[in-house]
Amino acid sequence: MYPIIKKSEFPSLWQDGASDRAVIREQVDFLTTLWEPQNRVSQDLFGAFCFKRRGSSKMVQEFEWLNQEVKIGRLLRKYDRHKWDQYFSPNVYTRPKRLVKCVHLCRLGWCDIDKGNPSSFEPLPSVVWETSPGNTQALWFWDRPHTPKRASAFSKALTYRHGGDKGGSAPNKLLRLPGSFNHKLAYSKPFIPLRHYDTRLIFKRPELLPDHGPGIGRQIEASSMNPHAHDSLAVLKKYRSKLSASSRSLIRHKRVMTDDRSGRIFSMVAGLHEAGAKLDEIASVIWTSPYFRDKYGEDRNALETEISRIIAWVEGRND
Repeated sequence: MYPIIKKSEFPSLWQDGASDRAVIREQVDFLTTLWEPQNRVSQDLFGAFCFKRRGSSKMVQEFEWLNQEVKIGRLLRKYDRHKWDQYFSPNVYTRPKRLVKCVHLCRLGWCDIDKGNPSSFEPLPSVVWETSPGNTQALWFWDRPHTPKRASAFSKALTYRHGGDKGGSAPNKLLRLPGSFNHKLAYSKPFIPLRHYDTRLIFKRPELLPDHGPGIGRQIEASSMNPHAHDSLAVLKKYRSKLSASSRSLIRHKRVMTDDRSGRIFSMVAGLHEAGAKLDEIASVIWTSPYFRDKYGEDRNALETEISRIIAWVEGRND
């Protein structure tokens, strides 16, 4: 278990049982602590949230203007944690759009560690919280800000070297909000507690991945992806002879058959790309896949990020 320190910070977020009022107050304090150093500028900046109603796959996106009195508490009461999955983006935006090009300078590192061991990361994370039994997410408090591209490269290096979701290094990444609940049917509504919190700034950075290593490939134009352009079974029929039996089976699945959703998404994208499928054909298959829906819901940004990342990795591997 990851060592718990500074438990006096946000006590209502460490264990279930506190009142909703206390939890919301400390969720607001937690987010303000993350965003306030990034908000010491004169320009307008926005915090991004997504909420998913229990039993639904549809995401509702909301933004808060950070340069005025923050009204995050009102938003968290509206999307009640007992009925909604609550997500936030650790980075802030120059416009109320959760696009990579709108991300402001980043003072944080981030990682969806999943079942990896937070204690194995170098440097150690500043914040760790448990999103479901045995699964964690984490943040790093860097001592100075970085461009979104460089911050993403640090986050990717952390993930590739120490474990976690390799598709989670995009600057517009969403993370579950500590103090909320996980409403996935596979679990029994577990509370999402903080496990580690340390405000000390981190001066050391992870060694970046080689410039020409896996994952460093051409940039994919998201505008080329239309997830509604094709029927997934029609795409399967078109490329059937060039796909492996595993890829063909995954495309036909109507429900999630394994916890490794990222691995199944990777297999489908990589298989279709190597078979010669076009971007909008790949997007149409992944958009309707239960593995993508269960992990991301109706998150178009996540669709574009995942497909771009996987194709770049495949092309980098084959260079």
